[in-house]
Amino acid sequence: MITHIAIFKWKPEVTKEEIEEAFNEIRSLRDKVEGLSDILCGENYNKWNDGFTHAVVVLADTQEALDAYRNHPDHKKIAAKTDVWEEKGIGINFKC
Repeated sequence: MITHIAIFKWKPEVTKEEIEEAFNEIRSLRDKVEGLSDILCGENYNKWNDGFTHAVVVLADTQEALDAYRNHPDHKKIAAKTDVWEEKGIGINFKC
């Protein structure tokens, strides 16, 4: 299994509604891409978050499934929006 984690620090003008809409679109990819076990999105409530307020976790059966997720046209549209909203982001991939 491959785990992909994206951690976001948003620009101040980004609204909670925009973030939730994007996360709903990301969650919808679970049923559109074969080989994804789950997609989890949520707000980081840890007090030591250093401004990173939200995260996405994608659980993929294989690297090919994760690549299909990243290259899916719907993911590319969502990423185009969130890339503009990000002040800073961190991406993590690991096998487990």
